[in-house]
Amino acid sequence: MPGLNVPPPERRGPFVGGLVAALCPPGRALAPVQQSVLDAIRTAFRGGVEGDGPGAPLPAVEPLAAADAAAALSATELDLLAHAVAAFELIAHPLDPEVEHHAARYVAQLGVRAPELSICRETARGELALLHADFIRHSWTTEVTLHEGFLHGRLLELARSKAAYYGVGGERHVARRWEALRDRPTGSWGRTVADFYERHRFPFPGEPHGIYEVGAAHDWVHVLCDYGTDPEGEIEVFGFIAGASDDPRAFVNFAFTLALFQNATIDTVGGKKVAIARADTLSEPGATARFADALRRSMDATADVIALDHFAYADLPLDEARARFGIAAKGVPGPGWRD
Repeated sequence: MPGLNVPPPERRGPFVGGLVAALCPPGRALAPVQQSVLDAIRTAFRGGVEGDGPGAPLPAVEPLAAADAAAALSATELDLLAHAVAAFELIAHPLDPEVEHHAARYVAQLGVRAPELSICRETARGELALLHADFIRHSWTTEVTLHEGFLHGRLLELARSKAAYYGVGGERHVARRWEALRDRPTGSWGRTVADFYERHRFPFPGEPHGIYEVGAAHDWVHVLCDYGTDPEGEIEVFGFIAGASDDPRAFVNFAFTLALFQNATIDTVGGKKVAIARADTLSEPGATARFADALRRSMDATADVIALDHFAYADLPLDEARARFGIAAKGVPGPGWRD
C-alpha cells in the first residue's frame, strides 16, 4: 500500500479515529485547515460503508486510543497511518510543538518506526537547517540521482545539468534530449511535455536555469494528470505521486511540497529561491477538494508514474498513456497544465 492514501472502506473508521487521536492532545481539536482537508478526503472517498453514501452527512469521528488502533489495523495500515499523521502535521501552519510531541508519542505507541516524523519535529522547533538536510537525505530525487550517477555512469552529466539549474553553463547532451521532444508526434505524451515547457516559457533541463533533470520527472506527471503549475497544482501533483507510489521517499517529496506551499518553512530548492513559495495554500477556495481528488485519482493509477522511463513512452498518444496507467478523469475542476 502506498505511503500516502486511505485504507479499504471497512478499515476507514479506525484509521480516521487513530488519525484524529494522534493529532489532538487532550482537550484540543484539529486545526481548521486540518479539519477541512480531512473532510475533503472523506468526501472524496465516500461509499463502501453503511450510512456513508454520497449526500449523507459525514459520520462523526471518535478518537481511537493507540492500543485500539493497533488492534484494528494491519501493520501496513499502521505504517500508512503514520504517514498520514505526518502529512496532517505539516498541513498545520504553524505546527504547534505540543501537537508534534503528542503525535510522536501516539505513533510510538502504535509500534511503528516512522523516520519521516523527524521532519515534523524539526518543523515544530524551527530547526530549518536540519529540516532541509532531512528532506535532501530521504528524498526520492536524491536516491535517483545517486542511482543514475554511480550505477549508470551519468554522474558528470547530472552534475552539469545541476550546474545549469544555477545558470552556470549547460549540459547540451541533456538539453538536446529534452528539446527533441518537440519532434515527437502531435498529441503524444512527449510532445505535450515540450508544449508544457514552451507554454510556460520554462527552459528545458540542461539549458541555463533549466530545472535539474531528475526533478523534471514530475513535469511528465503535470501533463499526464493535467495539473497546473500554481501552488495548488504542485500539491496536487506531489500528492498524486505519493499516493501512486509504494516508495516512502515519494512521500518525503510530498512533505517537501507542503513545506514550500503550506507551512512556509522552506522557500528554496537546492539553494535556489522558489518564486511562488507561500504559506496556507490549502486555505484557498477549492484547494482541499483538489488535493483530495488527487489522492482519489492516485488510487486508480496502475503504475508508479514518477518512476517510469518517461522517454520510452514519449511517442505514446497522451490519451492512450492515461488509459494505460489508470489515470482517471478529474472529479474536481481546477487549472490544468495549459493554465
